Order: sequence, then C-alpha cells, then structure tokens
Amino acid sequence: MTVAIAQLQAGVPAREGNAPPRAPRRRHPLVRLAGTVGRLPRYMKLAAALMREPAVPKGRKAALAAGFGYALLPLDLIPGIIPVLGQLDDLAALLLGVRTALRGCPPDVAEAHLERVGLSHDALDHDLRTTGVAAAWLVTGAGRLGARALAAPLRLLGRGGAGGR
Repeated sequence: MTVAIAQLQAGVPAREGNAPPRAPRRRHPLVRLAGTVGRLPRYMKLAAALMREPAVPKGRKAALAAGFGYALLPLDLIPGIIPVLGQLDDLAALLLGVRTALRGCPPDVAEAHLERVGLSHDALDHDLRTTGVAAAWLVTGAGRLGARALAAPLRLLGRGGAGGR
C-alpha cells in the first residue's frame, strides 16, 4: 500500500503538487476536554469498583476516596462558581484518585477493571493531561484578558495627556 492510499484511508487530505506536509491540527483544549467529560461515568464506575476491590491497599483506597470526596464537597481550591476552571480541579482530583488506586493494585487486576469499563491506562493518562492543558489554557487566557483590561484605561489616559488638555 502506498503512503498516499494509507493517508486517504486514515482521513488525511491529499496534498497538491510539492506542498510541504502539514502538521496534524490539534483540537481546541475545551473540545478535547469534552471527551474526558464524556468518559466521566466510566471513571465513576471504575472508582466504585476499585473501592470494593480487596486487592487495592487501604492507603490507595483512601487516596481514591479523597479524590472522590474533593470532587463532591463544596469547598474547593478553585471555587466552582468560576466557569469550567472551577470544575477542572474536581475532575483532576477524581482522575488522580483513580490513577493512584489503579497503581496500587496488581497489574492484571487493574487491567481487568479498566477493560470492564472500556478504559485503558493510556486513556486515563491522556485525560489527566487534557485536564491540565485545558486548565493552563483557561488560566493563560484569563491572564491575557486581565492584562488587556488593565491596559485599556492606561491607553486612554495616555491619549488624553498627549492632547494637551
């Protein structure tokens, strides 16, 4: 099979002439986050199963319970009233608790639980990274917006002072 045929089957658009190859376009962080949120019910089922699993050490179950409790309790490091960002810390705490519990049990037990809910270690790691990337994107965007909001009055003051009034 030629490279061009393989690319067409993979959904990569054909290039014209000698155009340089384009890097795959990364989706917006909040769009990627939607996939993570869509898997949330599976993570909840996994968390419940890990809490009942005798092979998970008590300390790891405590970490799982802490992540789950943090997600449910109204007291947060980042208040839930802040759109999206306020929920990302809850999601990250839950995912970190699940990962901690999974790493504490034997590999075959962890794989069985993940397979039962249709997840993988890679999916969990990807979802944790996605949560971090989305949080970073939101924080940097808020910082840029804040800087512009602070700069606007300064620009207006500069214009008024330069006019000689």
